[in-house]
Amino acid sequence: MSLYVYCLGDELTRQAVEGVEGVEGVGDAQVRVESFGKFVAVVSEFEGARVRLTRENVEAHNRVNGRVLAETTPLPFRFGTLVEAERLAAYLQANEAALSTALARVSGAVEMSVKVLWDTQAELREALGVEPASDDAAQTSSSAGSGAAFLEAKRRELAGAAALAERAEEIRAWLAEGLGDAVREERVTLSAAQALVVRAAHLVERERLAEYRARLEGLRREREARLRFLTSGAWPPYSFGEI
Repeated sequence: MSLYVYCLGDELTRQAVEGVEGVEGVGDAQVRVESFGKFVAVVSEFEGARVRLTRENVEAHNRVNGRVLAETTPLPFRFGTLVEAERLAAYLQANEAALSTALARVSGAVEMSVKVLWDTQAELREALGVEPASDDAAQTSSSAGSGAAFLEAKRRELAGAAALAERAEEIRAWLAEGLGDAVREERVTLSAAQALVVRAAHLVERERLAEYRARLEGLRREREARLRFLTSGAWPPYSFGEI
């Protein structure tokens, strides 16, 4: 029988997970806390070689970690982590210093998610200073010769990619400046050629959540004509402490 491991903490109590159902396996899905030296792991029993990737199991994993988050900030394990108790104890002992540092890094904070969407074609046209291609323009381009047309198309493609990348970086910097010190740490991915141009994960101190949300709302209003925001949280710090 293996243990399915949800998260790790150093200030967890049994009451934090009392009554919550975990990932379903052949074993007991009842969640409990297990002490390993200075750490406490949230686990349930699981019989089998792997955990099926289903919506129900993912929701159960997040539900348990969310329940823990209501009491303290945990270090989440990856979905599907199965290990024998002896191996888990050995891992925690061998990595005690690094795990203690990781717990301190996220202590008292939660993860907030921000996704920014834009109209890629509209941004590209404005960046290059061109209007949407017309039938006349297409005929002119085709009559210029296949070689010249190909080179011109490639030139515009490269110029457009560079312009979009510059604009995406400007949005990232604008977002970071606007949120300021309300964010302890960030993880940002830019996809300039996609409609979903910015994916950001922010580590925010619990006591500053209201301030963070107010700043984010101000930023949204500032550019609501051009950008669309999708926000969620608070979450366990999956992007900053997953093990």
